[in-house]
Amino acid sequence: YSIQPRSNATLQAKVVRMVVQGKAQTREADVVKEVKRGSMKEKWGLTLSYRITNFSLELVVTKVAKFSPADKVGLQEGNTITKVNDWKIEAMEHPQAALSILLSGGFMLSLGWLNGSQEGEGWVELGSI
Repeated sequence: YSIQPRSNATLQAKVVRMVVQGKAQTREADVVKEVKRGSMKEKWGLTLSYRITNFSLELVVTKVAKFSPADKVGLQEGNTITKVNDWKIEAMEHPQAALSILLSGGFMLSLGWLNGSQEGEGWVELGSI
């Protein structure tokens, strides 16, 4: 099976090269722990906000529910999540991608985070999981 041109016209394609204006800066986590929950109905116990600065997605914990799986492993308000199941959050372009990975975690997640609090402007609430 072959495709024959209807005329002798030359097909030309214009190659467009995307220009990347910057590269995400990723940081290694201070802490990496396995977070486990007893059932799929149980929430992880996190409320998250995000912002994009210097081409990097920052995902910060704004609230941790008492006695939740997140509380049991030591996550605290102000911690910045840098890794979920070996996915580098800071290298992602869309916060919904990070949220999808968190929501698809099943009974266990491997979370990496930076200790300390995040300050500044531009934070947008992502939601509770």
